[in-house]
Amino acid sequence: MQFFKVTTLDRKSLGLRNNPTILTFPLGKWVKSPTIKKCSCDDGGIWAASSLSNARRLKKYMMTHYKKKCRIFRVTVGQILWRSSYRVKTDKIRCEEEIK
Repeated sequence: MQFFKVTTLDRKSLGLRNNPTILTFPLGKWVKSPTIKKCSCDDGGIWAASSLSNARRLKKYMMTHYKKKCRIFRVTVGQILWRSSYRVKTDKIRCEEEIK
């Protein structure tokens, strides 16, 4: 299964839902969450979109509501801590390639 990460132009977390932990996602390197929580709560993991269409929706949302341009990356995820219908929460993530 493929997963996708939406980031700012400089490959940082979007900071949605007042997330104080902003991570940077370099290409080809694993980024681990500083805390782990196996629940649907916003903290304690890294969120990724479960489909390209969901990632594109989030990118459009960021432009419409915050006037922020974003990038989408195909990613490899570590252990899945939580899954919903449109995203997964994982303990670590690695950006593989940018999707244009």
